Amino acid sequence: MAQSYGVVVSILGKETTNYLIHNIRASFIAGLATGMNKKICILQYGDSPIPLDFRDFVNIYYNIDEINIHLASFAEEVVEALQTSTIETDENNYSYLQKLDLGASAAENEMRTLESYYLKTDAYLRSRRGENQLVVGRKGSGKSALFLQIRDKERSSSKNVVLDLKPEGYKLIKFKEVIHDYLEEGTYEHTISAFWEYLLLLEICYKILEKDKKLHMANPDLYEPYLRLEELYKNEKYTSEGDFSERLSFLMQRFTTNFSEKYGENSKNRLKTHELTDLLYKNDINILRENLAQYLIHKEKVWLLFDNIDKGWPSTGLKNDDLTIIRNLIDASRKIQRQFLRSRIEVFPIIFLRNDVYELLVKGTSDRQKESKVLLDWMDADLLRELVKLRILASIDTDEDTSFDNLWRKICIPHIDGEETSQYLIERSLYRPRFLINLINQCKSYAINLNHKRIEKEDIKKGLSFFSTDILTDISYELQDIRPETENILYNFIACKSEISSKTLLKIVSDFDSGNTQEIIDLLLWYGFLGIKINQGETKYIYHFNYNMQILSGFINRKNSDIVYCINPAFWPSLMVEM
Repeated sequence: MAQSYGVVVSILGKETTNYLIHNIRASFIAGLATGMNKKICILQYGDSPIPLDFRDFVNIYYNIDEINIHLASFAEEVVEALQTSTIETDENNYSYLQKLDLGASAAENEMRTLESYYLKTDAYLRSRRGENQLVVGRKGSGKSALFLQIRDKERSSSKNVVLDLKPEGYKLIKFKEVIHDYLEEGTYEHTISAFWEYLLLLEICYKILEKDKKLHMANPDLYEPYLRLEELYKNEKYTSEGDFSERLSFLMQRFTTNFSEKYGENSKNRLKTHELTDLLYKNDINILRENLAQYLIHKEKVWLLFDNIDKGWPSTGLKNDDLTIIRNLIDASRKIQRQFLRSRIEVFPIIFLRNDVYELLVKGTSDRQKESKVLLDWMDADLLRELVKLRILASIDTDEDTSFDNLWRKICIPHIDGEETSQYLIERSLYRPRFLINLINQCKSYAINLNHKRIEKEDIKKGLSFFSTDILTDISYELQDIRPETENILYNFIACKSEISSKTLLKIVSDFDSGNTQEIIDLLLWYGFLGIKINQGETKYIYHFNYNMQILSGFINRKNSDIVYCINPAFWPSLMVEM
């Protein structure tokens, strides 16, 4: 049995002499085959009663030709087993590199494992303490990871109410367009603010009703307040189906429908407060707020986490009306925080924004220091090494020296072209965690495929070549988000030299778009595609200037025409840049 790939067992009917002894032996053989994961075919002639244990697995036949049909299918399974290697691999013999799992580069794809190697930075700790209302960073800087960590940590307690809200940007734009066409400026801003406040209160109510559906039955303190909230929620006729974006869409549709029915297609209306209230609310919002406060005194914290609020919104294409939506969301969340604080209920709103959108928001806001923020953009290479180290330790058990240098030497050569390899990869990842993880994984993949014990020089070169194409596409998309007309500007640098003069750069950009030359150059500097040569040939990029574009621009203006621009080496392979 142990040496077989497949087993055929025959079950006899009652009319056969000694059928019982035979069937017991056959059943024993069938059980062994099943336990050893062998392919098995059980045959029985006629309709005699089949043992209940394996009635569902028996193939009945009435003539020899039918046996052939059953065996034909069985033969295919045996051939497949013959072609499958039976040699078991001992994972203890795997190299460090083969055991290494750095996780996914996008936080959304590693929700279950992120906690085991998440780097708890000061930005994370400050956010957990509720010290900041805005989290600002570029794509790939870790905003979603921070969002998920706070959400999962806080909602693990039944005493907390956590709203993780991810609206779809295009729906907000559509809503803005409707109310902008029909309302005057003063009413427009008031409507947006009232809409956000109403929506957030309904979402808190929705989350309570969902989370405490069973809990309130066992807790007498929650029972009556829960029933009152449930009745109020039903009276508001706010949908409970779908995700947040669908519920948001439903509320916007209800508002626009009510407006059209009441005021028709007349443009630029100025609505009074009570008229706006009639359009938005089904009942008195103060009653909803009071009942929420009565329920939330039995809770510890309320978290309002907003991510993707700017997803799909090109920053330089944003108008003041677009920024008003974000600004009024911030104001509405603050208002709710103040209102519940009177009842000693802690509310912590945090809104996650792209830093380019945040910069525009600051420019259009008079009180620029009103809202506290935390910046997630990475500037310290050692911090990125710590991030990689935690991921290495999460996948490799070791009692040896756990310093980064020791762990790194086990999976990668220490130097390449005279440069320390971790710094080499960090520089080519634009100092973004997502890009760095992708780059290391590419190099690791080539090393494993070539059966290398650790990442060698040729693996780094091949991995960088593949990664370069990916990052070229990613940055092109980011430029498209900012200025759609600059989507293909990077391809104008194909076969350029790695170092170019101001005159050459102006020609390359003006050939692409002569009307916005300086704006495009600033974008290329802002996204780290271009850097500048400074003291004795050292190259600096935006992340070396603490992401401060004013300092970088000031340095360039001081050097004037003597400045030498450098294309980031991350893009050299894909653009065939000459060194």
